[in-house]
Amino acid sequence: MKKLLAMAALLLPLLASANNDCPSEIVMATYGIEQHNKASASSVKNELILLRHNNNVVHINDKKMATQWTNLSGKHMKKTSYFMDDLRAIEYDATPVSSDYTWRYHAQLLHPSFKKQASLVATEGLGCDTLEHYQQKTQAKTVDVWWYPHKKLVKRIESQQANTTITWSLMGSVYDAAVVQQYLSELYAYQATDFADIGDNESDPFFRKMINLGFVEHGATGFYDTDGNTLPAADHSHQH
Repeated sequence: MKKLLAMAALLLPLLASANNDCPSEIVMATYGIEQHNKASASSVKNELILLRHNNNVVHINDKKMATQWTNLSGKHMKKTSYFMDDLRAIEYDATPVSSDYTWRYHAQLLHPSFKKQASLVATEGLGCDTLEHYQQKTQAKTVDVWWYPHKKLVKRIESQQANTTITWSLMGSVYDAAVVQQYLSELYAYQATDFADIGDNESDPFFRKMINLGFVEHGATGFYDTDGNTLPAADHSHQH
C-alpha cells in the first residue's frame, strides 16, 4: 500500500505537468456542421475551420469568408472580416467588452457559462485526451457537448430542437504553429479597408456588393450573434 501511495504521489505531479503542456494556444481545427430537418428529411452541410494563434482566433466558413477576433489589452476586442473570393478585408474599430467571455466563446466554440448551466454526464480518457460530456436540457432544446478541457477544444456538439438537429463534429486538428501562421499570412495579404472609410469608397464594386448582400451595414459594431444579427457594443453574451 505504501508503495502504491508513493507511486501515486510521484505520478500526480507528472500528470498535472502533462496537462499544463497540452496544446491549446495554437491550433487549426476543422469541423463538419450538419443541420438536419426530420420533417422534410433534408440536410444542409458546411465546414468551419477554427484557427487559434495566441491572442488571435479566426473562423473560416466553407473557405468563402473568414472572421478574425483579436483580443487586445484593456478589455478591447477587434474584428476583421475576410472575403476569400475577393481577396479583400474589412477592419472594424476595437470595441470594449465587459469580460473575456466573448473572446473565449469564439476561441473555443463553447461559451464559458455553458458548463455551469449543464450537467456533467461522463468523463473518459487521461491527460491531454481527457474528454468531458456535458448535457443541457430545457423544454425547448437539448444540447450535448463533448469537450477536451486541457486542449480547450470541442469534439462534438449536438443540438436538438423540435424537428431540427444541428451537429458539429471535429474532423481533424493540427497543432503546428507554421501551418496556422501560413493560413494567417495568406489572410493578412488581402487588401484591407477600415470600416470607417467605406463611406468614401462606396463606388468600389466590392463594397457595393457587400452592402447589397448585407455584409456591411453603417453603424455596425463588428459583433454579431449566431444568426448574423448586429449586436450592440455592450452585449456579447451569445452562447450555445
